[in-house]
Amino acid sequence: MNIYQQIWNADQEGNGIKPVSSIEEHDPDHGYVVVNEKVNENGDHKLFPKVHIPNQKQETYDLCRNLFNNYALDKRRRETKTPEEDQEVYDLLDVIVYSKPMKAARQFVAEQTGETYSQSRWIKKLIDIWFTQFDMGQGRDLSAFEHIVVGEQSKGKVSGYHFWYKYYLDDSMEFLNSDDIVYVAPRYEGPRARYGALTSEGIQTPEISTIAYKWDAYDYDTGARRPLYKPVGGFWNGCSIEGLLALGTIRFLREARAPKECIINGASYELKLFRSDDNRHLRTFYPKFLGRLSAPEPIPEPVPDPVPPPIPSEPEDVDSEIDVRVVAALVNPKGDDEGYETVTLLNVSPEDVDVSRWSIRDKNGNVFRCEALTIPSGETRVVPLPKNTAQLSNRGGTVELLDQDGKKIHGVSYSRAQAKRKGWTVVF
Repeated sequence: MNIYQQIWNADQEGNGIKPVSSIEEHDPDHGYVVVNEKVNENGDHKLFPKVHIPNQKQETYDLCRNLFNNYALDKRRRETKTPEEDQEVYDLLDVIVYSKPMKAARQFVAEQTGETYSQSRWIKKLIDIWFTQFDMGQGRDLSAFEHIVVGEQSKGKVSGYHFWYKYYLDDSMEFLNSDDIVYVAPRYEGPRARYGALTSEGIQTPEISTIAYKWDAYDYDTGARRPLYKPVGGFWNGCSIEGLLALGTIRFLREARAPKECIINGASYELKLFRSDDNRHLRTFYPKFLGRLSAPEPIPEPVPDPVPPPIPSEPEDVDSEIDVRVVAALVNPKGDDEGYETVTLLNVSPEDVDVSRWSIRDKNGNVFRCEALTIPSGETRVVPLPKNTAQLSNRGGTVELLDQDGKKIHGVSYSRAQAKRKGWTVVF
């Protein structure tokens, strides 16, 4: 059973609307979103030039929209949840728990696990996955909903932002009385460059968009706007918020044993997912287009990209704000280990970083506190681990870098086999 296609179909039977190219017939009773990835010359391009959500499908879009101002734009900033904001979450969940895609997801998990999931238990599961806050690296009070649906600021870049409806609102005057999106270019990778590219009549796969854009993001805390850039970002088009959350929930839950790739409406996707450092929380989820099952005939000529900002080589949602990383460790030095084990730290940022009062922690929770240590931009520092502080086990272990508040900045692990090589430095 293709659970992802099943959820997509259930969503289209519910509050999802149909993504179409401009040449297709539009059904106003079902709802539709016209997708146009061609770049025009006047710089006023709209990815979604026309969206029609019927009145009977509008409720969950509105309930989702109510949550957008509950989050700090800068992911490094602390957030304070209010009872009113919690109630807005419950208002949304109380409706979507009964939706067709959520019922399909809940039934699938029950069949995979042999357990019974009442509606109250399913709501708790959704809260844990999508709305429970956690810290990671320099990020504070993060949540999957905030990152994936609303979008965050990561220095000068857009972090997350994988819900088509949020993009549509930010690109229209009806939301915040401002058009805050500047479309830059489509971003075709791999098979899509041949089989899913634009044609003169429209696009082959309107269900997915992979694009570059600029977002003049509104910061609700300060009332200011932050110019941010997304060199490559992707999202499904036309799914409702409950459809998106149902797809992400199935992919996140290990007990569901759902595949990492799927086929929806004849197109193949890799379902990218990243978890928090402790694996307890969902950090991000988005589809990566792999291509159609077969090439359309004839194969269209490629459309030149008028604006070619570079595509990053790293995954788009890898946290790039970790200024200092653990890059190596001498786990098993020659002779007596005590006092000769070392950890190598690299400052990847353009500024010097003072790591005084930061700590290095081993797998058993023992720590070594760095004193009077500053790492210049682009340089490394080898930190010896004295006796009776953090120790690197020769049977495998972890090395974690903590800031002055005890928050984890970066962490790595090494195996027993790596630690066996006496005198060799393990590179991460």
